[in-house]
Amino acid sequence: MNFVSWAFAALFLVVFLARLTVGRRKVESPYVAVLLLSSLVFYGWHVPAYLLVLLGAALVDYVAAIAMGGLAPAQHRRRRALLVASLVANLGLLAFFKYGTFAAQALEDLAALTGGSLRLPALNLVLPMGISFYTFQTLSYTIDVYRGELAPVRNFWQFILFISFFPQLVAGPIVRASEFLPQMARPRRLRLRVFYEGVWLVIAGLFLKMVCADNIAVYVDEHWHRGYAPGADATMSLWLGVMFSGQIFADFCGYSTIARGLGYLLGYRFPINFDAPYIAATFKNFWERWHITLSRWLRDYLYVPLGGNRGSRARTFVNLLTVMLLGGLWHGAAYTYIVWGAIHGLCLALERTLQLHRRDGAYRAPWVRGAWALVVQAAVLVAWIYFRSDTVAGATTFVANLAFGAWTAPTGWMLLSLLFLLPVATMHLHTWLQEHQRVGPLGAGAKAALAAGMTYGILSLYGGTSDFIYFQF
Repeated sequence: MNFVSWAFAALFLVVFLARLTVGRRKVESPYVAVLLLSSLVFYGWHVPAYLLVLLGAALVDYVAAIAMGGLAPAQHRRRRALLVASLVANLGLLAFFKYGTFAAQALEDLAALTGGSLRLPALNLVLPMGISFYTFQTLSYTIDVYRGELAPVRNFWQFILFISFFPQLVAGPIVRASEFLPQMARPRRLRLRVFYEGVWLVIAGLFLKMVCADNIAVYVDEHWHRGYAPGADATMSLWLGVMFSGQIFADFCGYSTIARGLGYLLGYRFPINFDAPYIAATFKNFWERWHITLSRWLRDYLYVPLGGNRGSRARTFVNLLTVMLLGGLWHGAAYTYIVWGAIHGLCLALERTLQLHRRDGAYRAPWVRGAWALVVQAAVLVAWIYFRSDTVAGATTFVANLAFGAWTAPTGWMLLSLLFLLPVATMHLHTWLQEHQRVGPLGAGAKAALAAGMTYGILSLYGGTSDFIYFQF
């Protein structure tokens, strides 16, 4: 079951009818029970046993937070021990399911490099959907309680709803307890303005997913292997890189947008997760626009505790590289994701060295800023090639073809396929024009017209797949 399935449509229809009929203020227990039950049904649809993983992790954090809340701030050791228990439980589950096979393979590779031979049993585990996302949500909760920034939740079922709320459970946005829990006590009467905004977001997200991402995926999946062939032409390699850059944006931004729209319709607001990342002129700004909730999580719970940029320049670089390497590993248990993270970490460090991350930096000349913006987007594209590839060697050959291959004229079907990138480019252009005060935000009439056009596209131009890329993470 996913957002573009009939089973999900039926489930959401039942929940939305409850939104219209159960309770007056939508804070009553029956309405909360409907949301909780539907969330658990949604998560357990594929592998019901993995509900035990989610509920087990949530129970550990619930108990740890309650216990921390009962201790005085001066009892540092006991509070820290409870936090460590929460971290070990959550990260232990994540490591077991997501990185067990990868760790075994890494040990075998290390043994081979040293001349030995090691064969470990393969776990072959099915990864629980969304484990990376809800693990980060629960960790943020216990860390905030430990820091004294958040009071522990006493109602266990409200806490479970925070962890399992189905619109954003399996692929984000990563919603923190401080953003979600206060909304549970707020009356949520359905207003037309909120309803229209929710429908607009759902339609926009479905269009990005079903029309843009799914049609692009057909081309990328069919031709990606051609980039691995030594001596492949640069035109094909560039076309594939650009197409996948558009696909992963449309796929993930589409999911996040649908999730935000569903949240609106059910009375909850989620944070924005994407803000036209391909107009970013610096690597720092790219990560302020791409997967924003993950970027902020890594900043607040990893980069700042490591010391951020408060120490020496070398220490700052180590912190940046550490965060991005872990960010790459968070996406998947493969060397290609580690390389992807390393590219971004090194680029962030280089940018800071050159002081190009600052708007008031020494290099203010427009041509320098423009040239660096091209470097940023070129590096982002190269990093996506590693992200999409099966092996580091294959991705490196792919990049070599892009850099040194012969340039040929693009074929007609290659040019035609770029039409599915046009909505993505238009979105980015509109955001750029709006940020530079050339145009205003879309009005109600413009949104209605665009929604009608996108609905027609969803019904007539949908692509050949319904899988969300980020479900695997």
